[in-house]
Amino acid sequence: MIDLERIRSDLEEFTTEIDREYYLNGAGLKDKLESSRIYRKFAHLFNRDTIDQVYEYGKTVKGEDERRLRYLRAFLVNDYMENRVKELSDKFLTEESGATVGVEGETMSFRQSAIAMANEPDGTRRSSIFDARNKVIEGLNPILEERVQTLHGTARELGFANYAALYEDIKGINLIDLESILRPFLQKTQNLYTARMGELIREKIGISLIEAEKHDTGFAFRAGEFDRYFRKEDTVRTLIQTLAGMGIDLNAQKNIQLDIEERPRKSPRAFVAPIRIPGDIKLVIMPRGGHDDYATLFHEAGHAQHLGTTRADLPVEYRYLGDKSLTEGFAFLMEYLVTNSHWLRKFTEMQDPDDFLRFVYLYKLYFLRRYAAKLSYELVLHKKGLEEASDKYKETLESSLVFRHPGSHYLTDLDDGFYCANYLRAWIFEAQIRKVLVQNFGENWFEKRGAGIQLQKWWSMGQKYRVEEVLRDLGYKGLDLAPLVEEINSNLK
Repeated sequence: MIDLERIRSDLEEFTTEIDREYYLNGAGLKDKLESSRIYRKFAHLFNRDTIDQVYEYGKTVKGEDERRLRYLRAFLVNDYMENRVKELSDKFLTEESGATVGVEGETMSFRQSAIAMANEPDGTRRSSIFDARNKVIEGLNPILEERVQTLHGTARELGFANYAALYEDIKGINLIDLESILRPFLQKTQNLYTARMGELIREKIGISLIEAEKHDTGFAFRAGEFDRYFRKEDTVRTLIQTLAGMGIDLNAQKNIQLDIEERPRKSPRAFVAPIRIPGDIKLVIMPRGGHDDYATLFHEAGHAQHLGTTRADLPVEYRYLGDKSLTEGFAFLMEYLVTNSHWLRKFTEMQDPDDFLRFVYLYKLYFLRRYAAKLSYELVLHKKGLEEASDKYKETLESSLVFRHPGSHYLTDLDDGFYCANYLRAWIFEAQIRKVLVQNFGENWFEKRGAGIQLQKWWSMGQKYRVEEVLRDLGYKGLDLAPLVEEINSNLK
């Protein structure tokens, strides 16, 4: 007889321990990642018998019980997959976190080199950093190749035709349909993207888009001319004040802890570690200033608010599991406040934001096209395997984005479990719910306590509902690209 309550209790303890481990490593508090030790401790969760029992029991129940079992099975299958590659994951992240690059007599950590590259105005030195980083990536690729091969083999062992079929099943997302929805979007925005991106590259780099390298676009999107509006010293204060406008007191939320200390091995990008939902949420940041830093912080703050506001009495499946597009959508909602003209005038000294808005909407279009291309590439990779995958990666990304991509990035630019699909659905969802907030509270909805109440109502339900269910409750038929396409076109044409 399956002991569901023990599984649920152990699931929460496992996620607590694994997220604490990732927090310590990502925050620069622990050099060596030891997730394999935690997986061994909870090995009983990640075996075929447990998965099969949950699956079979799920066939016998309906309603809320069926929903919970579906989420539980998805978690168990996903982490069964992760358990099979835990040593390889640890090895990769440990080597990556300890890797260094040497450029012109200067040595820096691999993680910090990404920031240095994005901020380097000299094209020759930027290229040198890029080349040095690529050598590290090429050295790490054999680990990732073995990891992908193991994941593919495990998917077949579980009875699926391939890795893609497995994740379509447990996510409940038709990946081919999603790709089909996005194909017209790519076609309709091709000329607009090529024109505006070409203008940016010529202005910032002095070359054509087709001549540009990946590191050139990173520098171009760094947009240092806007840095004076997004000062490092104002980062945390601006977040606190923004939330306060919606009636949310971050300082009073003792369950959401800010880690802002600078450490050499700390991840340069903000992230959230949900060690215990909702009781212990770590919001990790290392402020450096700039619009992208603000956007990343606000994105992660969106996660923190969603997870930290989740009702403590919800079942574990609704607090930790469910549709990840939902929490990503709420994160994007906060992130895109940095593109709101009213927010810019209130929280920065930018009184005429038109140039900045054209820039950030190009950045958004770039990301949408990039992730649509990633979805297409990942479908091929996970159905056909590693053979010629690096060439396919280069071909697919360059077809969508035009500028040059190194084939060596074909595995480092990969999201486990088709998480790119979660992001794509989240982008669409965010534009739709933001439209509702604007209709109800105005363009300056972030200043309205009513908007904060509405958000907290959504957040309180954790991840119980899928994005399609939330949208139908708001009067939509489901995911609809129209609001997203409309705002991109209106800001870029």
